[in-house]
Amino acid sequence: MYKVIIGGKIHNDGIKLLQSVENFDVTVLPDASTETLEDNLSDADAILLRLQPFNRSMIEKSKNLKILSRNGVGYDAIDINSLNKRKIPLTIVGDVNSSSVAEHTIMFMLSLLKQMKFHDNIIRSNQWSKRDQLLSSDIEGKKIFIIGFGKIGQKVAKILDAMSGKVIVYDPYVNKEQLANTNYDLVDDINNGIADADIITIHAPSSGNNYLIDKPQFLLMKKNVILINTSRGSHINIDELATALEKNIILGAGLDVFPTEPPAIEHRLFKLDNILFSPHIAGLTNECASRMSLGSAQNIIDALNGKLNTNLLVNKDILENY
Repeated sequence: MYKVIIGGKIHNDGIKLLQSVENFDVTVLPDASTETLEDNLSDADAILLRLQPFNRSMIEKSKNLKILSRNGVGYDAIDINSLNKRKIPLTIVGDVNSSSVAEHTIMFMLSLLKQMKFHDNIIRSNQWSKRDQLLSSDIEGKKIFIIGFGKIGQKVAKILDAMSGKVIVYDPYVNKEQLANTNYDLVDDINNGIADADIITIHAPSSGNNYLIDKPQFLLMKKNVILINTSRGSHINIDELATALEKNIILGAGLDVFPTEPPAIEHRLFKLDNILFSPHIAGLTNECASRMSLGSAQNIIDALNGKLNTNLLVNKDILENY
């Protein structure tokens, strides 16, 4: 019998899948706190990890651990080196959220272009006559600059292409030959794309301590630019973003991610009307949560049955002697 610990509530589809395995004793922890998880490590054969960190001390307490499965794709807070010393595989779920994040990105674009917040408000405030201000714009014909052209960026581009948007791409790992059969333009200087764009959307991995969008980039932008970030909160200097919005240097913005989460809503950014927010939920749809839970559950099943999917293995260094 294998003891399987689920580190807090996940989508029920994944729980049901694990519970359906005859030789699994499955425990779903009542919350996703690190403290609760630490209290349940000693006899766990498999752990399905949510957002909790997993450090060396926790790995040392996990005497029976054979597989650590992340219910997601990030693993910054996991001590990979300590896992490697124990030859414990760490798995992720792969591409389960790219469609969800791409749709959320398009939602931001359309909401901002069509001025949905303003138009909703004039109905609620009985100001029908304000409908004639012609504040809405179309995606068709707009230049949309996509920073980062992984799975999410590619899906955003595909949707925009179908809507007759003009897609511009920046990604240091993409070359023109890879885009040869598309309608997309590739730029090799991020600032050139920023200066040319009507809409800018970010889908890049973490850039460390360097902002992708800071004061110099805001000064390059067209006046009616829309800026969207569903990627990493560290990509944009939000002080400079607030200034750009306050001074109408840009038209609007949509943020799903923030430098610290939850964000400090006392910041002046949250007092502005020309920006939309969502609480880091671009990839948290019901369908995506189901795919994620099933994927992380299946990784545990595969690993404990000797059929580890190495395509979803993070620490491939263990394979030599696994």
